[in-house]
Amino acid sequence: MTAFLDALAFLTRLAPARACSPAAIGRSVPFFAPAGLALGAICTTASCFVQSFLASRPAFEAANPLDIALSALFWLGLEIWLTRGLHWDGLADLTDAAGAPSPRFWEVLKDSRLGVFGALSLFLVFCGQWSAVSWHLAAGHLGGLVIAPAWGRACAVWLAASVHPRDLHSIGGLVRSGVCAKTAVLYAIAASGAVFLLCGLGWEWWQGLTLLLVQYGLTRAFVRLAREKGGFSGDFLGAAIELGQLWFLLAVV
Repeated sequence: MTAFLDALAFLTRLAPARACSPAAIGRSVPFFAPAGLALGAICTTASCFVQSFLASRPAFEAANPLDIALSALFWLGLEIWLTRGLHWDGLADLTDAAGAPSPRFWEVLKDSRLGVFGALSLFLVFCGQWSAVSWHLAAGHLGGLVIAPAWGRACAVWLAASVHPRDLHSIGGLVRSGVCAKTAVLYAIAASGAVFLLCGLGWEWWQGLTLLLVQYGLTRAFVRLAREKGGFSGDFLGAAIELGQLWFLLAVV
């Protein structure tokens, strides 16, 4: 329970802020996906209440698509607030750095200013997630919305298990210290179980296979970039979370 609460405090606002030691952060890593499930359950439940409230208003009686769009926007806004926007910051920093000349990669990555590539990536990923969340709410596929944040955090664990960090004392290094082969295997088994569950709910087998294969390719792309640049950092993990979550939301449509 302590490790789970540390994961919640490290990744979200769902637990009181606490000063976690490096060892405590490492021990919390296996609970990243459960923390994502808690996040997904809260955001999905809250967005359903918002959708029901809007649908009961006279002004929205003839505008059901607007109910869905606003509820999906609330889902994303609440998730961003609960996570302090940290993963989105990592996405922007990494895409800015990836578009810079190779010798300046780490300099640009650590620069807090937002560049063109970072702004475009934020816009595209946000619009993609908003569209996908809207579809899931309209179709009543709430299970996908609950699982999506957990899938995204699992992507960070898979990345950390596949390549070494650039700095052992950075966020990337602390996360890597909590990952072992057993953790990666358990996460792979859990992902396969989630796919089987979705297939049992009406998914075709090829959709599950596509989800897993493309996710594997996405993770390998992050691994190749990290190896090329001498290791990964916390920004890599944040980008992996948001892109993995986007892919899951799109794949389970």
